[in-house]
Amino acid sequence: MFKVRFLVLAAILFLCLNAKAQTSSNISIGAEFGLPSGNFVSLSGIGLGASAKADFPVSSQIALTVNAGFMSFFGKRNQLINLRDLTYIPLKAGIKYQSQSFYAEAQVGAGLSINGQRNVFIWSPGIGNQFKLSGNNKLDVGIRYEAWAGKNETSILGINNSSSKGFAGIRVAYVFGL
Repeated sequence: MFKVRFLVLAAILFLCLNAKAQTSSNISIGAEFGLPSGNFVSLSGIGLGASAKADFPVSSQIALTVNAGFMSFFGKRNQLINLRDLTYIPLKAGIKYQSQSFYAEAQVGAGLSINGQRNVFIWSPGIGNQFKLSGNNKLDVGIRYEAWAGKNETSILGINNSSSKGFAGIRVAYVFGL
């Protein structure tokens, strides 16, 4: 059963990537900022990172996306506690709807831990706008809600030990039009 699902998914992906699109692919490189929300605030106050993202159009308004980066949430520290930083390499894929310069997208993927935490499942809806620069290049400013599902390793009483961490993400990137 797994092989059949995999082959169907691979065939759909192959057809989408080879479809004739009216726009061209692009690659962006940018800075990431994360503002923890909910119970995640008890573990960290801010996250910083960088990412590279590629868009592969399948029609004039729809594109498939892949995103890889580095994200570190700085652990809270005071006289009583000293929490470790949460550092991950997020790998995501998704779909993007673009109308003029505005876009909405959804991505899913995995966060691979760098500092001994458990790997996490990621899901992320977001919106953004691309501002035209010289040539085919653009400035991409996007906001998203991102959730990481996976048990953290904090066992301190009163500290968030939930199985998910959410944050508001802000990405500012330079888009290279290809």
